[in-house]
Amino acid sequence: MDCNQKYSCRTAKETLEWINAILNFIKPYAFLTNAHVTNFFTHKLWQSIDPVWLHCLRNEPVQNLLLIPCGIIQEHWPAPLKEFVLDLKSLAFPREQAHLNKLFPGVNVVSLNTVLAQGMNFKKKHEVEVLSAVVSSVANSVGAQTIVDVGAGQGYLAQVLSFQYQHSVVAIDACSHHGTVTEKRAERIKKHYAAQMRKH
Repeated sequence: MDCNQKYSCRTAKETLEWINAILNFIKPYAFLTNAHVTNFFTHKLWQSIDPVWLHCLRNEPVQNLLLIPCGIIQEHWPAPLKEFVLDLKSLAFPREQAHLNKLFPGVNVVSLNTVLAQGMNFKKKHEVEVLSAVVSSVANSVGAQTIVDVGAGQGYLAQVLSFQYQHSVVAIDACSHHGTVTEKRAERIKKHYAAQMRKH
């Protein structure tokens, strides 16, 4: 871990402190984080951002703006903007590449077939392939009877765990639209697997 890292996941207590710090940090910006990207434009959400920040950043060279995610600030920025960027950097998870087989020896990442991968872009497909393999491995190692996917979205992970890894899965999401999309997708996948079983 980076010695400059302010937070850690070494213990459950430290992990909870980190999570709470992130929640407290984003709470004042919920109007942005909870908005759909098109609403940013249609509802002119940028008008809710501190006008001093906007004026400052509008006049900033692009190369300086690109450094913000790295936590690099400019001396002439207003103090609250500098504090925001530095706080943001301190809360970010380290971006080192994890060695999956060191963390989970024997985990077997399986490529998704076209039916299960339907609707996923390349990045999402890769994430679901890796995460489903890890979750399945952990579930098997502890003898879990059911996996609960909280914040399941459109159910990609839950459906891969169910159809590909044969786990009992409960998918929960706050958005009812996601539930409808997930059910329709699950029906298409079921039909595909039923057809495959009839063939064999």
